[in-house]
Amino acid sequence: MGLGSYLLRRLLTFLPSVIGALLITYLIAYVIPTDPVRAWVGEKLMDPSTLDKLKKEYKFDAPWYEQFAFLIEKLLSGTLIDPIRGTPVVQQVAQRFPITVELAIFGMLFTVAIGIPLGIVAAAKKDSVIDFFVRIFALFGSSIPAFVLYYFLILAFYVYVRASLLAGVPFYSLSCAARLDSIRDTVPVLGYLVWAVGQVPIFGAPMCGEFSVVSETVVRMWLPGLALGLLSGGFIARIVRNSLLDAFTSESILFAKARGLTNQRIWRHALKNAFAPIVTILGLDFAGLLTGAIIAETVFNIPGMGLYMYQGITRLNFPIIIAGTFLFSIIYIVMNLIVDLIYALIDPRVRY
Repeated sequence: MGLGSYLLRRLLTFLPSVIGALLITYLIAYVIPTDPVRAWVGEKLMDPSTLDKLKKEYKFDAPWYEQFAFLIEKLLSGTLIDPIRGTPVVQQVAQRFPITVELAIFGMLFTVAIGIPLGIVAAAKKDSVIDFFVRIFALFGSSIPAFVLYYFLILAFYVYVRASLLAGVPFYSLSCAARLDSIRDTVPVLGYLVWAVGQVPIFGAPMCGEFSVVSETVVRMWLPGLALGLLSGGFIARIVRNSLLDAFTSESILFAKARGLTNQRIWRHALKNAFAPIVTILGLDFAGLLTGAIIAETVFNIPGMGLYMYQGITRLNFPIIIAGTFLFSIIYIVMNLIVDLIYALIDPRVRY
């Protein structure tokens, strides 16, 4: 099967996968035995006229399938309103998702910087003291509760060292935003791509020469990024170690040793063979970070998609839940596709 037919098959499963994820999430929220409208309004503003108005507006007086169709239609048209904030959900997602992207980038950088070198060293020093400590670190990262690690890092680096910030998110100026909008409107295709990348402040600010925003973002995001990296880095180190050890015992590497190849060439072949499963894990891990690290964003007070979804779930805010699920399902499907394509490039034996 060729790559073209594989992509066509994946595209055909794209829409059913997204609809299935939306429907399952909606039904789980729908069957919860409570009144979402009362959760939106609150006890102080709970009068019958307001409740009836919201129920009719969001189709809570209709069957579940009509309400689901209503939410999907409003979401796709960009007119789905957050009943608590009174603003379009698409607008909230557009403001919060770039912040989550920044956090995901920092988290992935620390994950790679911690996990891959430790895994390589542990494989090279198998059964040594270094290997023992790397395995202990991997166990630590997999078993410690995330919020415990987060609060410990806050205590160490914010309270005592004062090396990070926990309030506000740096963003470029309105003039920079207007400049990016003009690029989008005047340059076809490429201008829209530049505008889309520029929505992430750490990328958009340098385009306008506002490099202070970059430094402020690093100060704000490095600590939660380190926290995410410590949690995932141990797991990645274990995967790298095991993949390398499996590669070194494969027939191709044993044959390379028998031929008398240098250690440098043997390591090059082993790393290439070992990194196929590692890329898969890293891709899925990055997709998880892009969907919002709920605990990290809540503890570190980062107004991204994770915190937004947490607030929506606690208030049974159906528009937020549907919009977040729609975005997250697309991210996972696209990232899976990208990982599969990279896997085929790394390992020539893989064909679609």
